[in-house]
Amino acid sequence: MIRSFSCTNFRNVNVSDLNFSRINILIGPNNSGKTNFIKALSFCADMMNCSGSLIGDSAFQTMISKRGMGDIFNKYSKDSPKSIHMKWNIDLAGAKKVSYMLQFHTGNEMKDFFILKEKLDDCCESGNETIPFNYFTCHEKQGQGYISQTINPGEADKRISFDIPRNDTVLRQFDRIRLENKEIYEASGRQVGLIQKLKEYFGKYYFYSSSQFDLVKIREPQGIQMDGKILAKDGSNFVNVVNYYKNQDISHIYTYLEKLKELMPSLELADVMAEFNKLVFKIRYDGQQFSLEDLSDGTVKAFLLTMLIQIPVNDGLAMLAIDEPEMNIHPAWQQIIGRWIQKSDHFKQCFISTHSPDFLDTFTEGFKRGEVSVFVFDPREEVIVKKLNYSQMAEELEDWELGDLYRVNDPSIGGWPW
Repeated sequence: MIRSFSCTNFRNVNVSDLNFSRINILIGPNNSGKTNFIKALSFCADMMNCSGSLIGDSAFQTMISKRGMGDIFNKYSKDSPKSIHMKWNIDLAGAKKVSYMLQFHTGNEMKDFFILKEKLDDCCESGNETIPFNYFTCHEKQGQGYISQTINPGEADKRISFDIPRNDTVLRQFDRIRLENKEIYEASGRQVGLIQKLKEYFGKYYFYSSSQFDLVKIREPQGIQMDGKILAKDGSNFVNVVNYYKNQDISHIYTYLEKLKELMPSLELADVMAEFNKLVFKIRYDGQQFSLEDLSDGTVKAFLLTMLIQIPVNDGLAMLAIDEPEMNIHPAWQQIIGRWIQKSDHFKQCFISTHSPDFLDTFTEGFKRGEVSVFVFDPREEVIVKKLNYSQMAEELEDWELGDLYRVNDPSIGGWPW
């Protein structure tokens, strides 16, 4: 999971070593930077998962184009050169804690976007080391990278140089670099396993926005797909995803049904069915059969959220981010979904952006125990992101819920547009 994150000049995001928990809640007014923050946090993962036609055969440049090339740099920054700096401190399962840093130049044309520095280090000092072990560093001299071949902690650093274009990351090019350089191929065994773990981690990193769920496509009968492991950003393959996990393990459909019954106690059945060579999702409720077309927008969205939180999608997600999951969802259901998020073991880490005090209420006890982090965004402040500290607001909170303070715009929590 991501332990901490630093970012400078990505749109309006400027944070330094912001520490996270397993569950992280983002609150604040519209246009305060919550979505920008999640986009910055997922920037590297989106590059690693970039597929299809690439701009200049570069995932980095492709992501720059998708993120809005002319608007990616902070409009109010006076920094020169115009560069964006990001650093992730990550705990990888079964591996050391690592720090991945990426800095890149920006401009108004694609030729202005290139990598200025990229590093992969151990996060923490080990043994007698005075500085973290460096696995690779790029562009200390433009177009040149270095891979460490040191084996034992505390040894003098022995580095091998290699040429690398500035238009993509080492993470994306590492396999090619090894195959083209025999010396690096023989000396980079320590990097291979770690970089593979990092790529696998970023490969299980998913961001959904409730406002982007395409309710028309979701309700349409779907052709059978052979691989429905991952829910599409717009949710349009929902029926195929449910069918995929049902076929992987039939118990999943019963688990899913039991969770839906927590939302709808009168629900009797919920399953995928074949109809005119298409797949449809139907439920039996109060003695009547219904298709997705018969259900409200809020109910359909609740079905998608239940699947993401309660079914082990992609064998468990490294990170699940959801923007405004409360949209169209009844407050009583928001409370249930909030509890699910805190209890689910189907993801390593979760980031939730919300405007709902009812949803926020659910995380109060977890916040008091230090299991949930709450971040308040305020574009009027020099540092737009503030992490709430329970010890500093315990008196205001007392027997209240977080949502109670949010509802009345209490200064200890903030999050309102005025």
